Amino acid sequence: MAILGGCNGGPQEAKEVTIYCGVDEPYAGKIFAEFERQTGIHVNALYDVESSKSVGLSEKIRAERDHPQADVWWGSEAFLTVRMAEDGVLSEYRPPNAADVRPEYKDEQGFWTGVGLRARVLAIGDPPPPFPVKSILDLTDPRLKGKFTISRPTAGATGAQVAALYVFWGPEKARDYFRQLHDNGCVMVGGNAVVADQVGAGSFAVGLTDSDDVANTAANGVKITAVVPDQDTFGTLAMPTTVALVKGAHHAEAAKRLIDYLVSNHVEQQLITMNFARWSVRGTGPPLKAMPVDYHAAAKIYGQAQREAIAILEGHGP
Repeated sequence: MAILGGCNGGPQEAKEVTIYCGVDEPYAGKIFAEFERQTGIHVNALYDVESSKSVGLSEKIRAERDHPQADVWWGSEAFLTVRMAEDGVLSEYRPPNAADVRPEYKDEQGFWTGVGLRARVLAIGDPPPPFPVKSILDLTDPRLKGKFTISRPTAGATGAQVAALYVFWGPEKARDYFRQLHDNGCVMVGGNAVVADQVGAGSFAVGLTDSDDVANTAANGVKITAVVPDQDTFGTLAMPTTVALVKGAHHAEAAKRLIDYLVSNHVEQQLITMNFARWSVRGTGPPLKAMPVDYHAAAKIYGQAQREAIAILEGHGP
């Protein structure tokens, strides 16, 4: 119960809290159920769909800014959350049990805190590709022409990676990369889970997707493995889920108790055990070389990068 000790409510404390959640329901639902058992506070959770992961709910919070319906936001990555903070729809809150979270995985102004790291990975099918694929740059190799797939960048993590590459490489080099993907027969599908499923089904040799989606597909007995790319060069995109207090939350104290719970080491270890997260925002566990990310710069260019990448991959981009 120590992880719930950040905010002790009095007898009039609200017994419910509403969260808009970009983390998949099979994982988040178990965590919410445990929180309810421990606190007696009912969690009203609204989840996003796979094809627009987190994006739809973040827009909903913006649309409701004058009459907020959500108390807590739990995003599947950081870029949308940074944009939400900049748009003024989140409130500052620094969970007391998040002091050991590494600085790069929490907002210095206190608008969000990370918990559990996923990463962008290369899903490798059976039979494997004709050469060892170790980098996202390998997707431009002619030996993989028409044999690889990615999710449309409308999905949260794919859009985040596009924005990160625009900042890390610069827009022109990023555009050139997506042109090369298009010319090499890149196939876009409707979500990162679909990427893993299609690779597992043998439709493609390689897919660029999320670590948890490969783990889910493998858990169903499918022969599929994950390669964490670019570990000898610039690193891969590491994605913390992000927890934040919605500005104007009607159940602010209950919301803070839920936030304290979600960012705890206890919940992070649950996410890792359930194979949603693989790494810790506290720097423990297996090593991971993460791509350096300027979240604010990526959030600023996110919309442009997303639109341009989709257009280029569809064959009519800049």
